Amino acid sequence: MQWRPQWDNPDLPGWSVVAAYVLAAAFCARAALVKPRRALEERVSARIWWLLAFGLLFLGVNKQLNLQTLLIVLGRRAAFAGGWYERRRLAQTIFCGALTLAGLAALWLTGTRFRRFFWDNPWAFAGVALLLFFVLLRAASINHIFVRAGIPDGDEHDDKKWTWVFEIAGSACLARAARRFAAGKAGAGSGPATPG
Repeated sequence: MQWRPQWDNPDLPGWSVVAAYVLAAAFCARAALVKPRRALEERVSARIWWLLAFGLLFLGVNKQLNLQTLLIVLGRRAAFAGGWYERRRLAQTIFCGALTLAGLAALWLTGTRFRRFFWDNPWAFAGVALLLFFVLLRAASINHIFVRAGIPDGDEHDDKKWTWVFEIAGSACLARAARRFAAGKAGAGSGPATPG
């Protein structure tokens, strides 16, 4: 397996996912720019929206450049150089387990630390959770965790054919949350907020 810069998903589903990521990122950036930002809570909200916007843009770029393959190639070279290539499956399992624990811990800590933000924007939390689930699912698939668990592998189980649903759904949730947030802030000083 080698990696080189190229379009990895140059079909309609692939570009649709990229468009969903970019559109959701634009909504998050718009939410981050909504005035006013006088209170600390408003500044924190703006930072979170910017973080979500950049995260979505990264996922959109990664959808086409397939940067995880570059990570796999580097890991494989490190395994050869370190003399533990024969034990790479164990390393893959440990990596996926650690990634899952880190992802769930990050989701819990984020939800706890920014409870007020996600309480006010539940669609944002749903979007983050769906995209995290997609990332963990994709990592498990790439590292053949399902095969080792006895789940058959093959074209009929190709995760690229169906995991895009989580990407679209997560992006849609974040776009909805950002749109509602921006509409509420824009209408806060001039009457009732626009329903989202």
